[in-house]
Amino acid sequence: MPVVVADGASQALQAAAADLADYLGRIAGAQFEVTVGDGASGIVVGTAADFPALAEGAGFEPDHALKREDYILRSEADRLLLIGATDTAAEHAVWDLLWRLGYRQYFPGERWEIVPSVPDLSIDADASEAPAYHARRIWYGYGTWDYNSEPYAQWCLRNRARSGMALSTGHSYGRTIRANAEEFAAHPEYYSLIDGERRLAGTVDGSGNIKFCISNPGLRELVVQHALRYFEENPDADSISMDPSDGGGWCECEDCAAMGSVTDRALTLANDVAAAITERYGDKYVGMYAYSEHSPPPNIRAHPHVIISVATSFIRGGYTLDQLIEGWQAQGATIGMREYLGVNVWDRDLPGRARGSNLDYVTTSIPDFHAKGARFYSAESSDNWGPNGLGYYIAARTLWDLDEAQRKDELVARFLSDCFGAAAGPMGEFYALIDGANKPLLCRDLIGRMYRSLDDAREAVAGDEAVIGRINDLVLYTRYVELYLDYSVAAGDARQQAFEDLIRHAYRMRETMMVHSKALYRDLVNRDKAVSIPEGAEWSVAEADNPWKESTAFGEAEFAALIADGITANPTVEIEAVQFSNELVPAAPLGLEAPVAGSLGGSVRGRQVRYLWIDEAPAELALQVTGGLIAHYRDRGNVQFELYADAEVTLEPVATDASVPPDGEERAVVLQTPYTGLHRLEWTDGNDMTRVVLPEGTPVTVRSDLEQSMRLQGRWTLVFYVPKGTQSVGGYTNSASGEVLNADGEVAYSFAEMDGAGYFAVPVPEGQDGRLWAMRSCSGQRMLMTVPPYFAASADTLLLPREVVEADAR
Repeated sequence: MPVVVADGASQALQAAAADLADYLGRIAGAQFEVTVGDGASGIVVGTAADFPALAEGAGFEPDHALKREDYILRSEADRLLLIGATDTAAEHAVWDLLWRLGYRQYFPGERWEIVPSVPDLSIDADASEAPAYHARRIWYGYGTWDYNSEPYAQWCLRNRARSGMALSTGHSYGRTIRANAEEFAAHPEYYSLIDGERRLAGTVDGSGNIKFCISNPGLRELVVQHALRYFEENPDADSISMDPSDGGGWCECEDCAAMGSVTDRALTLANDVAAAITERYGDKYVGMYAYSEHSPPPNIRAHPHVIISVATSFIRGGYTLDQLIEGWQAQGATIGMREYLGVNVWDRDLPGRARGSNLDYVTTSIPDFHAKGARFYSAESSDNWGPNGLGYYIAARTLWDLDEAQRKDELVARFLSDCFGAAAGPMGEFYALIDGANKPLLCRDLIGRMYRSLDDAREAVAGDEAVIGRINDLVLYTRYVELYLDYSVAAGDARQQAFEDLIRHAYRMRETMMVHSKALYRDLVNRDKAVSIPEGAEWSVAEADNPWKESTAFGEAEFAALIADGITANPTVEIEAVQFSNELVPAAPLGLEAPVAGSLGGSVRGRQVRYLWIDEAPAELALQVTGGLIAHYRDRGNVQFELYADAEVTLEPVATDASVPPDGEERAVVLQTPYTGLHRLEWTDGNDMTRVVLPEGTPVTVRSDLEQSMRLQGRWTLVFYVPKGTQSVGGYTNSASGEVLNADGEVAYSFAEMDGAGYFAVPVPEGQDGRLWAMRSCSGQRMLMTVPPYFAASADTLLLPREVVEADAR
């Protein structure tokens, strides 16, 4: 059948029709022509304006900003209809058809494109499609470079990860000043009052804390006129951002204070703009984040055309994400989500570090946000398709069709089959190793297993160049992870050399798009003052003049050597984990003695969990609490406590408290319980650091294993129990500090023997089991795998699984 477009079809639709004909030909091994016609027969590609009769009954509203992506895909006896409300919608229909026929563009670039062979093409379809989210952006922090702009744009097009409505939400105050420089120069009173002076707390290029005196009517009128001019000059624009610039610097004048919270001020300005642009131009919108100091919900109503994108990080005021969403909705705001699927500064493209690598998170959060009312989605991400690519692909599918979340396993299985064929088995093992849902731990063992899976995969498909090419991309990614681990544990001159090796490799492999080479090259040196980039080797210097840049292709011998050397250099550790219950009881029946005195005191940050034992009820748990020990972070809300009792059948907390502000002052907190037995005390402080002192002698224990690791600050010493019959104390450490003491207080193992994070196994000599051991002068995490994963300061305060106490007491 010919691919049919209307006479006068737009260039975009002519290009889409040409792409469709090309790929249908490649799939079927036949020639497909593109012709101009009336749509009576053929594969008809166009818009409602191109083929009005064919769009009857579809309910298209091409002029509605939120309905531009609707399309129908319908097969009839003599024709196949791909009709959209707009050009963008018709393009979606083209790539949807190809997807239904087996075509896939999993990651950017030809290597990750799947064009099936289907000589006999047919389809039975009657679909009316519209996206679950009106805006769906998965975009690169640090932007694109010379090699990835086109592949990225193609991936977005072919996965319907483009939006019919462009929502602008970026930090905007600096742009406003630059566009109205003369007015601001003439009116310094438009700037924030800071320490008694009208000034900028940053620079108008966007760096720093640029804020306005929003209570000033002249300032608000200037911003409104700026927005009106913007739409006059850009009539096709859908929105303008009124999001404040990053950081603090808010005005301290009395009139601004009288307006209410920081959020109220920012929203007042956004509301003024929304009222003006909708009155003059109709269907236009204002975008703004709920982020940082203006993340807390407002006390005033939001204009219906103000879209608030709630940031999933940088939350202030002690709110949960759900509380932010509910609070903004209660004031009438239309909700979007400002997500962080990949942030190079946070995750450095390492396995499992980013939300985008966690397939469970991707497939639960997107439907959950939608169920809470979100209809716009903007995710900061990275050009790191090695660790996050599968997550990005599934995110794009789910943002259009929420039901895809329920088909996660099917999507993964199809990906493995399409991309790796006979190597789907070992590559499934590889992707399980780096899935954030499985909490991969950066160490030699992980890297060794990655190399071994890739080696098995290459052997399974020897001679299949397409599959080998994809596996080789992941070999280069695994080598990057290995080089990053080398760099992270090196010091002195060795650290500088390891850094250079890392950047050289990241640049040379950049066209695989497995790691975000540009972000690494630009930013890593800024965060590590122990390394430097010599003059002439900076990221912006062209390859011809840059000694660190080389684009020589990797050869087969090099790939084979990387795998062989990687397997040798990264031995795996076989530790058979032992499962224990979380039904804890006092360890007193075992009559234990600690080899050393420990302490659970001190200051901690973030979410904390402690297990307690209450002998008599009703009881009061009296705490001494000091919040906000890091003064710079005292905008993150009060310390929040929840006390759970194992005997409470509703699973709800028996006591809560949020009375302690983050001001550095000690306060008393009393939590009451009607129950005896096991309790769980949880608290969170927004990472501004809190000191919690429990009553002396309270049995209190902290859990630390692969599922729930403890988060202590500084050096610590704690005891743990080695059950009778235990052959080895095995676990994971992320720090080569401290030592393991046996039951006699002798050093059984020094973590300094390790070259960094990794698994450890310490033999248990005869007579040392059934007793307390200790970790002394440790920092960072220790996760126990072969013994009960519970630490305490002393024998008297230790809680252990009931089955262990009962068995060893006998």
